[in-house]
Amino acid sequence: MNALERLGNGIDAFIDWVGRVTSWLTLFLVLLIATEVLLRYAFSLGAVWAQELEWHLLAVIALWGIAYTQKEDAHVRVDILYHGYSPRTRDWIEFLSALFIMAPISFYVAYLSIPFVQHSYAIGEISPDPGGLTHRWVLKSFVTSGFLLLGLQSLAIALKQAARLFGRRREG
Repeated sequence: MNALERLGNGIDAFIDWVGRVTSWLTLFLVLLIATEVLLRYAFSLGAVWAQELEWHLLAVIALWGIAYTQKEDAHVRVDILYHGYSPRTRDWIEFLSALFIMAPISFYVAYLSIPFVQHSYAIGEISPDPGGLTHRWVLKSFVTSGFLLLGLQSLAIALKQAARLFGRRREG
């Protein structure tokens, strides 16, 4: 295994860890929703902060889950043309799209989200609802971290595809 593959696999291992954390957040979200429903309908109790926490967790799960989904190649792909290409052509498409489209766009969105988070922190943004959650900047920071994770995973894909593409050339 060459250095490119090792680095790509290291990033994959980190994204796997993030995926495991995200799966536990999903379980927590399900339990939170079930508890909220039980309390609301059985005891007429509810809390604004708990309802807000539900959608905050959903946002984190979606933003962090994107990178894991990309790593597992479980995303939706339009296979009309892709399916008919040779494995080598598909490798090139994966390499070029990860390197020149996915990674740059992901890192750019992460970069653009930083002022969004900073502004929220600076003004001490909180929920507009009485009893809602404070520190809204924490939630917004997951936009930054989610797209950074997707950018990292895109680099891992590009590295492993480069090792596959350029490794074959040296061997052959």
